[in-house]
Amino acid sequence: MIIKLAKVINCSSEHPSYPASNLLQHRSNSSWRCAKPGEMLATVIFQFAEPSCITGLDIGNYRSCVVIVTASTSTEPDNWIPIVNYQFLSHDEAANDKFKDQVQIFTKKELNPETIKLKFDRVKITCMQSANLKVLFGLSFIVFKTEVVVDLGLDVFGRFKLKQFEEDNNKFSMNDFKEKYLKMTDNKKPDYKGELIAKIKETSMNNFSKRQEENRELMKRPLLEKLEAGKAAEVFETKNQDSINSPLTSSVKIKDQKVTESNDKPVQRTPFGDIIPISSSKINKKNLSEESRRYSTNSKKRLLSPEASSSKENLIKKKQNCSECQGEDKICKNCGRLPQPKPSPKPEKPMEKRSLKTQKPKKLFSKLFEDIKFSLSGYVNPQRDEIRRKALKMGAKYVADPNTTNNKCTHLICAFKNTPKYQQLKGHSKIVLHTFIEECFNEKIR
Repeated sequence: MIIKLAKVINCSSEHPSYPASNLLQHRSNSSWRCAKPGEMLATVIFQFAEPSCITGLDIGNYRSCVVIVTASTSTEPDNWIPIVNYQFLSHDEAANDKFKDQVQIFTKKELNPETIKLKFDRVKITCMQSANLKVLFGLSFIVFKTEVVVDLGLDVFGRFKLKQFEEDNNKFSMNDFKEKYLKMTDNKKPDYKGELIAKIKETSMNNFSKRQEENRELMKRPLLEKLEAGKAAEVFETKNQDSINSPLTSSVKIKDQKVTESNDKPVQRTPFGDIIPISSSKINKKNLSEESRRYSTNSKKRLLSPEASSSKENLIKKKQNCSECQGEDKICKNCGRLPQPKPSPKPEKPMEKRSLKTQKPKKLFSKLFEDIKFSLSGYVNPQRDEIRRKALKMGAKYVADPNTTNNKCTHLICAFKNTPKYQQLKGHSKIVLHTFIEECFNEKIR
């Protein structure tokens, strides 16, 4: 569907015979042209009849080199968003007056998908031509298109189509059906996570208690069982040799000796530590003498006398200060040890000579961009001349009409996407912004 242009808001230049209002009516013989030859830029701003999305565009050119179309919304009327930036003629074609009348159609695929969704109130058209200053330039026609969404009036709920009631009966809308359906179902979502955590805790505690009960065994008490069976003689009279040799039993026996010495009565203990008086006066003197000897030897091993400790320190000092074993590789007769190995001298590494080739010479400012051929797209004077001047000072070469075969261009300095040169050199050249040139120029570094 064609978007209707309501009026012309502003026009920078128009010829009396070819005003900008001719573009409102889409007539074949009418066109908009600049006021006089020698002008390089002309703009016109149109108002839409109603806010609408721009999904297509037809442009009929008349001797203009570049045509730029931008649009703005009602909320921000001065914020112009780019829609199309297209180059119809090259510098040579405009100078030789070739291909002066061309038509270009832009569909939904060629336009930016983000700008298609926005609704615009006004449109600004900019025409530029600086190659031939003897002719008038402008547009033959321009048509804006949009998509129309048709509402069939069908009430659909999921995959089901609702029944259409007659006008006489009470109408049952889709919203009423949705409300009743939602009331029937519970909106509160069950807390599955909390239920799972509680269930895991219960099962883990039950399993743990079961395992404890299964692994639990009754403690074996052989002495108690013998006492209950009536075998007291085996418990109190017979003893294992291992228990006799242990240091605990020896200490218990020494305590028994002290008790007998103090009370002058023989004493005997049970394995549980209870003291029982012995009727017989016979005591095993051999066991007591052996235990006293062992106790004395253990105490000697643990506590060194001051004389022994001093002699040990003298031996260590003697080994350290021995002069006889320093020069030979044999066992010393004086201290009885081998001399310490002498550290082998490390071979001195030759000084690494720094190669002068690794140090890269610093480039001159005038040769920073000597291997760069650049072209400009989407910039208007005086910014365009400023960018070109800075790049040429750093040694770059300017290409006015680049292509991918003969006149190769290494860098395209582009203001925004989807310009004609952007589409032409995409994938063949590096596409950068003007900030690349300005930063290199200011820092004096590539």
